[in-house]
Amino acid sequence: MKNSPDTIELLMSRRSLLAGKLIDPGPTEEELEKILICATRVPDHKGICPWRIQVVDRANQDTLHAKLPELHEGDPASLNKTNSKEAKTAPLLLIVSSYTASKKAPRSEQLLSGAAVCQNILIASSALGYRSQWLTEWFAYNDRVKEYLGIATIEDILGFIYIGSETETPKERPRPNVSDIVTRLQL
Repeated sequence: MKNSPDTIELLMSRRSLLAGKLIDPGPTEEELEKILICATRVPDHKGICPWRIQVVDRANQDTLHAKLPELHEGDPASLNKTNSKEAKTAPLLLIVSSYTASKKAPRSEQLLSGAAVCQNILIASSALGYRSQWLTEWFAYNDRVKEYLGIATIEDILGFIYIGSETETPKERPRPNVSDIVTRLQL
């Protein structure tokens, strides 16, 4: 494998932009296909592919956002704080973890593989010049939303990832100091 300083620079500079601040154009079909291929290039113990991706186009995204208030079961004020309610971009990618019973790949490893799918989507989107936001919010944990989307209650929604063009450059946020979170194990 060859040295890739551009990849390091991408990882060190990647930032999310709030879904409500993303606009069209989003990725073309060809670019989306590349993003989806990159998404699947993740650690996957035993190659069981314990996740799937639903692509939600603009029309269906609008339908979903219109349906969310009806599916919401909690405090109405929390519904108004939903970051995605102002989203004006397509596509929306919905990543679902589908646990497969396995003696060698425990549920936790399968969830982590799905999280890597989400991260690869963010990185591939950035590499193609787009911004994105990975959200969960209340609707990722709501059984009524899962049912509406055709997701089994035993499955986990790992994220709703919005991809589009930026309306503004995201602000840098404080990052952890590596020396504060990394130790060198001495046995």
